[in-house]
Amino acid sequence: MSYFSFHPGNKSSGSRNTKKKDSVRKAFSDWIIKNYGDDYKETLRKQRSETKNIKLIKQQIIEVDGAEKKPLVGIIGGGFAGMYAGLILQSLGIEFEIFEASNRVGGRIDTWYSTEYDPKSKENKGLYGEVGGMRIPQFSDDMLPVQHLALSLNYVLERNGLTDKMLRWRKFYYNSDYQRLRYNNMKDPILAKEANVNSLNFGKNKGGDLPEVWITEKTAEDGTKYLPINVILDKVNGPFLDAINKSFETGFAKLMRYDNYSMWAYLTNVFTLADLEEYYDPAMGAPCENLSYNIASYLETVNVGTGMYSVSFVEMVIAVYDWDGSKNSYDPEDTNIYMITMNDGMQHFPDACKTVLNLENGVTANDGHLAQVLIGMIKGQNNEYGYSPPNLTKDAEPPTTVPPADPKGTANTNPETPKEKQRVFMNHKVTEARHDAELYDKNGGMRLTIEHTKNGKTETLDREYAYVISTLPNGAYLNGQKHKNFFEGLSFEKTRALRECNYMPAFKAFITFNEQFWKKIGENRQYEVGLGVSASDRSNRQVVYPSYGYDAEKGVLQIYSWAQDAERMGALTDEERVNECLKGIQFMYPEVDIYKYFAGYNDGVTTKTWFWDQHAGGGAFALFNPGQFKNLYPTLLTPEFKGALNIAGECCSVHHGWIVGALDSAYNSVNNILEKMKATKELAKMKATWRQLTTPDVDV
Repeated sequence: MSYFSFHPGNKSSGSRNTKKKDSVRKAFSDWIIKNYGDDYKETLRKQRSETKNIKLIKQQIIEVDGAEKKPLVGIIGGGFAGMYAGLILQSLGIEFEIFEASNRVGGRIDTWYSTEYDPKSKENKGLYGEVGGMRIPQFSDDMLPVQHLALSLNYVLERNGLTDKMLRWRKFYYNSDYQRLRYNNMKDPILAKEANVNSLNFGKNKGGDLPEVWITEKTAEDGTKYLPINVILDKVNGPFLDAINKSFETGFAKLMRYDNYSMWAYLTNVFTLADLEEYYDPAMGAPCENLSYNIASYLETVNVGTGMYSVSFVEMVIAVYDWDGSKNSYDPEDTNIYMITMNDGMQHFPDACKTVLNLENGVTANDGHLAQVLIGMIKGQNNEYGYSPPNLTKDAEPPTTVPPADPKGTANTNPETPKEKQRVFMNHKVTEARHDAELYDKNGGMRLTIEHTKNGKTETLDREYAYVISTLPNGAYLNGQKHKNFFEGLSFEKTRALRECNYMPAFKAFITFNEQFWKKIGENRQYEVGLGVSASDRSNRQVVYPSYGYDAEKGVLQIYSWAQDAERMGALTDEERVNECLKGIQFMYPEVDIYKYFAGYNDGVTTKTWFWDQHAGGGAFALFNPGQFKNLYPTLLTPEFKGALNIAGECCSVHHGWIVGALDSAYNSVNNILEKMKATKELAKMKATWRQLTTPDVDV
């Protein structure tokens, strides 16, 4: 989550993943279920043991061929969780329907394109930005299912002659030596390469509140220069990461002892100066003392956003693995960060999912298996992992230390005549989902009430399914209807989990400039690649530089902030938000009159801001508060109404804030349905095609 990592004398933290290690996130999920999931496991056992009329439903819905096959599953929401669940079901020959309330798919994956955007124009092809998710770690084992999905979709699109919709990854420039930092009214910004030994005006001698001992330059044994303040997080996270690396069981047990602490509470009530070990200086205070408010404030300010340390300490420690997964897992000596984004905008990704979902046939087992080998999810013919997906732009190609994959055979790209079958229904808002025990020969099922808007007119539809997967953000379950609730009869535990699960606010803005002044200043005058992210303590916080369109004069700078900073930006009018962003950019570039290059305020054309989405119901992504991993996570995974209703979405995973969290939760929901149906053949095919994601391993 932080912009920069400070590791004096320790260029790679103890959390580095290698291809020989299991997924930490999956192990964490399994550990929580094992130790805090008794109710979850017992509920699943009961649901899966109730087999009355299951055979009849299979005969009537799954095993029927041709046009008479009815949808078994209704899916609420056309984000990645909903579409991934649909793609899995499609690959298994099980019918379903997806209902999306808005006029586009993707959920929180949403690209803003200026009305002047033109992918064929040198000047205008870079006039876009990512409102939602904008990057994924390229080599993280936990994140590989996202690349697996994109490559699998490409095989289907190519077979159907839809090559213009095929997906390509390009490099996302997360950091560089030339990104800027400026805090606390520093006279001038500094470059990232100078950050380790700069106090950023936080010292008392510069008008800040940190004692001199914390911001006095020191030299580590290997000659690395550092400030004592910047070794704290290594010392906070290190013991837990080392313990987890040695043993998942004992490491997670050690970490979860502090699940009731926020990050801030841990820093100021548990961590002591003695825990700094070799970096401790008596001038800091007595060894038994905790860190001060001012120290915690500094760490929060330069690493995340205002108020963000109120979330779970466990959440923040485990997040280190996600960010460390951005490094090259094939080469422990490689300290570079590798991230990728979708060429020409992330919106192409969900659009491709929708295209495939609306075809008769989707991803095959051969497609899925080949893609797994090519991205390093499984070993190739040489019994080694490799990475050589064919859908990378030149700048995203892996370094030479990454071995190529060794697959057996090639994809089936023989042309097929596209056969369309609509399964994704846009502008269809589900307003009610209720269980009916009388459906399907009293086996029970779900009834959905749907409002469909077309040409300004709204009609109400009713649908019934044996199973429903609901993937809405939790706030969207407030349906705004006059009399009826979205759900009725949910368990106490599920109702509480949906209400209490913490979501993190986020703010984004996109500001167009007639000239990319940032690439023509100072040392980066000839720097023709992305500059990464600049940061300050202003409410706009991050300035994200584009990872594309370098050869154009025009360019778009993106502003990104979280938590309280985002709430305050979001409370302004649209033009006021833009004005604050412009002041923040000017603060970062005092030597340039940035207003001279500003293309002017014109909502949708030269500017765009995002804080609140009517379809999201508040918050951008889940980020658990203290105690929520052990008390809410198992409940969020538990199906309701004897297995007829599954809740999915990234909040129902341990990968909060990442696309793969949505995929994991969708996989788990489909797995629950297949287990309930005793569909052993389909379960085996799912695992062969999609690999086993982070679904809790529960024997029932």
